[in-house]
Amino acid sequence: EERRILQGEKLRKLVKRVYGTVPFYTEKMKELGVEPGDIKSIEDITKLPFTTKDDLRDNYPFGFLAVPNEQVVRVQGTSGTTGKLTVMAYTQKDVDVWGECVARCLTMAGLTAKDRIHVCYGYGLFTGGMGLDFGAQKLGAMAIPMSAGNTKRQLMCMEDFGATAFACTPSYALYLAEAANEAGIVDKLRLKVGINGAEPWTEEMRLKIEELLNVNCFDIYGLCEITGPGVALECIHHKGMHIYEDYFYPEVLNPADHTPCADGETGELVFTTLVKEGMPLLRYRTKDLTSIDHSTCECGRTLPRISKFKGRTDD
Repeated sequence: EERRILQGEKLRKLVKRVYGTVPFYTEKMKELGVEPGDIKSIEDITKLPFTTKDDLRDNYPFGFLAVPNEQVVRVQGTSGTTGKLTVMAYTQKDVDVWGECVARCLTMAGLTAKDRIHVCYGYGLFTGGMGLDFGAQKLGAMAIPMSAGNTKRQLMCMEDFGATAFACTPSYALYLAEAANEAGIVDKLRLKVGINGAEPWTEEMRLKIEELLNVNCFDIYGLCEITGPGVALECIHHKGMHIYEDYFYPEVLNPADHTPCADGETGELVFTTLVKEGMPLLRYRTKDLTSIDHSTCECGRTLPRISKFKGRTDD
């Protein structure tokens, strides 16, 4: 109940700000006959316009910027495999929030400031490497910024630096696990946790990686348009990924008529960035198909959980 009040306060401030600074939202809200004063609580989010990836491409690269250029401290982007890059701008507060959310994920996975986190996601415009790096720093843990590739060197550094956790895609995690077994060094590694995301994977794959490396693996979710990795993570019970909805408000909607789906019903995941400064987004349509569960988890968290993705509306 307290969180919904907080979400409402954040949404009111967000809508007022983007209405006055982002021409796209000014026009869209005028078309719908909606003014900032019409948004009084989080329930009023249904009055607001949607945002799509095509909208971001049409305003490439900085058409959605809601702050002066001098407040932008970094940019991150998608791969652009299907066209222009999707570029997002971050203020220092955006970077701080991103780091906090990834640190929450690392904590949910059982890590502390005493841990050493081997990051073999790619660094650069891709958000994976930098996101895990920011999170490790926020947690006070040691970040080992390996980036991707050169498996032999990865394993050497894992062993020599005493890494207790590693972060990479599930497919590369499985490859690393097999390579470590072939090299006969699994017993020499101190790994206990894997943070693995950025691509779909099965429960069988998770169990295989865990068996080969004797670790607990956790599915991490994020997307550049919202912040990067750290939007959600599995807890130890592996019954969905907890969304940090005090920062990223989720809706699961029927793709056909945009009505809200009931808990457990599959629909399209839609996000509103409640506190983002650089490029805040209203009701961004991810095209990911999932379901949501608002019940309290076995772990005690009241954050809602989304299920593993069941596909996409465009595929």
